Amino acid sequence: MPNQQGLLLRDDLKRVVETLHSEEDNVTPYREDYRHLLDNHGKMIRASVVLLFSYATQPDSPQPASKDVVTGAAAIEMLHLATLVHDDVLDNASVRRNQPTVQTIRGNKAAIYLGDLILSRYMEIMSIISPDKAFISEQAHTVNEIVSGDLLQECARHDTSTTKEYYERAIAGKTAALFRLAALTGIKLSVSESSQLSLDQAKTFGLHLGMAFQILDDVEDFNVAHDTGKPKLEDIRDGIYTLPVILALADDSSFADIIKLEDPLQVLDYFKVHPQFIKGAKDEALRHLQISKAVITDNTYPSINAGTAKALTNVIDRLIKTI
Repeated sequence: MPNQQGLLLRDDLKRVVETLHSEEDNVTPYREDYRHLLDNHGKMIRASVVLLFSYATQPDSPQPASKDVVTGAAAIEMLHLATLVHDDVLDNASVRRNQPTVQTIRGNKAAIYLGDLILSRYMEIMSIISPDKAFISEQAHTVNEIVSGDLLQECARHDTSTTKEYYERAIAGKTAALFRLAALTGIKLSVSESSQLSLDQAKTFGLHLGMAFQILDDVEDFNVAHDTGKPKLEDIRDGIYTLPVILALADDSSFADIIKLEDPLQVLDYFKVHPQFIKGAKDEALRHLQISKAVITDNTYPSINAGTAKALTNVIDRLIKTI
């Protein structure tokens, strides 16, 4: 049974969903496609992070999030949606969560325009609710980081010399930056002034949660027995070398010959014989999750009310259970 904090989060997420649906008129003539995206959306973990960090600024009995916080959480999800639409075009992805992608239904051009519309609307919303110039500047800079991370990944396609450090730079931008922004947005939209320590706490939590999230998503691409609603072994087919591959390349020079065959099934067979590389990637994800979890209770930072601390810990624990 959900506790009081869980019920509060559930109710506020419903408000976020309502806000997202209210944006249909702003993405005309792609209302139907936008609705399809929302209906096929995930668990809104980024919006949850926004809400939870807004609660973290409140006393022991948090109240429902303000309208600006709910709007900001919806805008963060819109930014995420825009990146997914664009990614599906770049990756030529036919399905996501067992449903056809926008570009499959409407074509690449329409999908790109829809992604651009959602992205521009996200920026418009944030400019309206922005408490100061620094806030909107941070939002824009993070979009830059996300695109830069994707470009780093693109530049390393089919490069067997890609290092773990390079991979970390790429996912820190393409994925973790948005988690970090979600945490900061929750704080900055809920209080007029926040301490640097609180902001540092939010940054650290969000960054490491995002790093772990992407690593685990990359590892899941090799788990062909588990249906996640999208094709498996896509990264290998596309020449994108994620952490398990990078660890294997660094440890076993003969693995490069297997990679160059461009046969995903041979790569999968290699990992079945050498499971330590999948485990190594999972261990790295676990390390990031442990950092995120520790920062919630670290006395170096301002204390977070007990209910919010537990809810944030639950987010981490759910991911740990998947490892």
